[in-house]
Amino acid sequence: MKHLSTLLALTTLSLAASAAADKTVTVGWSGAITGPTSDAGINYGAGVEDYCKYAAATNMVPGYKLNCIARDDQYVNANTQRNFEDYVGPVFLGYSTGATLQLKATIQETKTPSIMGTYHIGNVDSPNGQYVFLPISSYSEQVVSLLEYIAKKDRKAKIALLVNPSPFGRAPVDDARKAAARLGLTIVDVQEVGAGNIDNTALLKRFEAAGIQYVVNQNTAGPVANVLKDAQRLGLLGKMQFMGAHYTGGEDLTRLAGSAAQGFIWATSFYLSDESTLPGIILVKKIGAQFGRGANTVQSIHYTAGMTAAAITVEAMKRAAAKGDVTNLTVYDALLTFNGTHAFDPGFTVSPVIFTKTDHVGAEGLRYLQADATGNFKAISGPFKSNLFRLVHPSQ
Repeated sequence: MKHLSTLLALTTLSLAASAAADKTVTVGWSGAITGPTSDAGINYGAGVEDYCKYAAATNMVPGYKLNCIARDDQYVNANTQRNFEDYVGPVFLGYSTGATLQLKATIQETKTPSIMGTYHIGNVDSPNGQYVFLPISSYSEQVVSLLEYIAKKDRKAKIALLVNPSPFGRAPVDDARKAAARLGLTIVDVQEVGAGNIDNTALLKRFEAAGIQYVVNQNTAGPVANVLKDAQRLGLLGKMQFMGAHYTGGEDLTRLAGSAAQGFIWATSFYLSDESTLPGIILVKKIGAQFGRGANTVQSIHYTAGMTAAAITVEAMKRAAAKGDVTNLTVYDALLTFNGTHAFDPGFTVSPVIFTKTDHVGAEGLRYLQADATGNFKAISGPFKSNLFRLVHPSQ
C-alpha cells in the first residue's frame, strides 16, 4: 500500500509537470500583409512570426508552448479589432496607427500589454496609454531629429513635409511644427502622398517654385521611391535634400528607387542587414534562412523590426514565467523591469530597450544614415537621442 501511495504521488507530480509544460500562450500580430503600407507590413509580420517560431523551437520560455500567429488585417481598423479579440493572449502585437489609437481604450480596459509596430508617440500618451509600448523611438522624435540636422546646416532653410495620407503619416506633424518654431526653421508646406501618387511632377514643381531645400518624408518606401524617381527625372535631386523617418528607408527604398535614392538621409533605431558582423544581424539572417525567407525579406529593415517586437514580447514572457506565470498582468510587470541593469538588448537596435512606468518608448537611440552611390545606407552619425524632442513633446 505504501508503495502504491508513493507511485500515485509520483504520477501526480509527473502529470502536474506535464500540464505545466503544455501551457500554451499566443503571440498574435495583426498588420497589413495586404492593403495600404503592406510594402512594410508584409516583412514586419514575417519577422514577428519567424522570431516567435524560433523562440518556440529553442524553448526560450521554459514551460510554455508559443502559439505564433501573424494575421492580415488589410490596414482596416475593424479587422484589427477582431484580431485583438480573437487572440485573447497575454500580449498583443499591433501595427496600424489608426487601429492602435482606436483600440487604446479597449487595451486599457482589458489591461493587455501591447507592443506596437506603429511608433506614433500618441499611442503611449494619456489617456489610455498605460499598457501600450513602442519598441523604438517615435516618429515624432525621428522627424524632430531630422529638423535638428537641418538646423545645424542652415537655420534659414525652407522645408516641406511629405506624409502618408493616414494617421500614421500625420502623426509627427504637430511636433515637427513646434520643433521648427524653436529651431527658427520654416515649414513652408505639408502635403500628403500615398501609393496612388504615381506622378508627383506638379507637387515637386510647386516645391521648386517655393524654394524648398529640404523634403522630410513620413511614409513607407513605395511612395517615397516614386517621389525620388520623379525628382531625379526633373533634375531636382541636387537642389533638394530628401530625408525620412524610419519607414521610409533602407534596402526597401534603394530596391524601389534605384539610383534616385542616392543621398537620401534617414533616421532609424535599427541596425542594417549589411552590418553583418553584429550578433543581432547574424541572428536575423540565421532565422530568415531557417524559415526559407528570400533576400528581399531578410534584408528589409521591417523584418528586423518585426523580430524586435517579438523579441521584446518573448523576453517579457520569459521574465514573467520565471516569477510564476505568464498572464497579461505579469507580462506588463515584466516589461517594466526593462531598465537599469535589466535593460533588454535584443541585438537589433542601436541602443537597449528600456521601459519604465512613465516612459514606454523602448530603444530610443537613433542614427542618421545616408544612401551612397552603390545604394547602400551608411551611418553618418553614432547613436544619439534628440535634444529637442522632449521639450516639444513632454512625457505624458
